[in-house]
Amino acid sequence: MKKILIVDDEKNIILSLKMLLIKEKFQVLTAMDGIEAVNMAQEHIPDIIFLDIVLPKLNGYLVCEALKEDINTKNIPVIFISAKTQEEDIKRAFKVGGDDYIVKPFTYQEIQNSIHKYIEEDEGNE
Repeated sequence: MKKILIVDDEKNIILSLKMLLIKEKFQVLTAMDGIEAVNMAQEHIPDIIFLDIVLPKLNGYLVCEALKEDINTKNIPVIFISAKTQEEDIKRAFKVGGDDYIVKPFTYQEIQNSIHKYIEEDEGNE
């Protein structure tokens, strides 16, 4: 079963994403701050990470940099999900190693498209 880590400090975002992903048959891990996110990613090595930028303890940019510098987590696709729409915020997300950027409020279709872009479907090969 593919693992997805959701990192956001808004419980309603985590809950709605988690419900969608469980329905899609993913194992869902969650973190509500940047330090917890780095620890969870290093411990569980998820297949994909949905990462907010504005987080307590360590912001999403620093989380992404830390993960991309770690040999065990550097190849995990990081998809930023943020309400920040300024071009410099989006550019910075890619500069620190982000693979994609989805603006809040997002649609389930955007989430699904992003997942399918980075996770191969392996029917029955789990």
